Amino acid sequence: MRVGELTTFEHMGRQISVYLPKAYHLFTEQSFPAVFLQDGDFLFKEAIAAIEKDVEEGVTEPVIFIGIDSQLRNDEYTPWEMPALFKDWSFGGKGDDYLDYVYQDLVPYIRSSYRIFQEPGKMALGGVSLGGLISLYAMYKTEPIFDNFILISASVWFKDFIHYMETSRLDRKCRVYMYVGEQEGIHKTNAQKDMVPNSKRAFDILKEKIDGADHGVKFETDPLGTHNDTFFLQYFPNSIQFLFPAK
Repeated sequence: MRVGELTTFEHMGRQISVYLPKAYHLFTEQSFPAVFLQDGDFLFKEAIAAIEKDVEEGVTEPVIFIGIDSQLRNDEYTPWEMPALFKDWSFGGKGDDYLDYVYQDLVPYIRSSYRIFQEPGKMALGGVSLGGLISLYAMYKTEPIFDNFILISASVWFKDFIHYMETSRLDRKCRVYMYVGEQEGIHKTNAQKDMVPNSKRAFDILKEKIDGADHGVKFETDPLGTHNDTFFLQYFPNSIQFLFPAK
């Protein structure tokens, strides 16, 4: 049973879901870390019981979750255009426009509406699949609003993305949690077949480029993990434990 508060509202034509931990109303002078997630409330709504348990047991500090809805995720969660893998399943490459909305419009609104920490070290951006891809792409933005990133089965099979990571500068400190299931993409014949090897290569690149990566970048895998909600939700609480441990 959820003990925090979940609300939804519309912001600039987009549905936003906000979870406030129980401590938010108990400690009215306290500010909290904020975790912005793609695909609405999917990740935190389904995993909130486990996260609240971690908070209660002193494993994780209480955080505010902000879920950002998208009706055009194949466009908004991709950094550039890519031909369809399946019929009517092309990628529009409007990720920069989407991230401009998050950085320039949504984050200031949330900061003005809720008691969240202002510093990047207490802000996270993350998602699953294409939502993880656009979160990883955001890491390369020069504006350091987020210093923490959650990449659950990020779609790093996407055309030329590993090359982008290899050749782009990443002049910042940040903390990153990554997960991929070892069974993801193994039965695919298209670009998705590279899901696991590209995830491991992405991890190696981040270790090379991020200062303090030995302690600041964590990569977990599951030998039985496939690309489905069961594994996403199982590993998501681990990301909060890693990025926002209780003091």
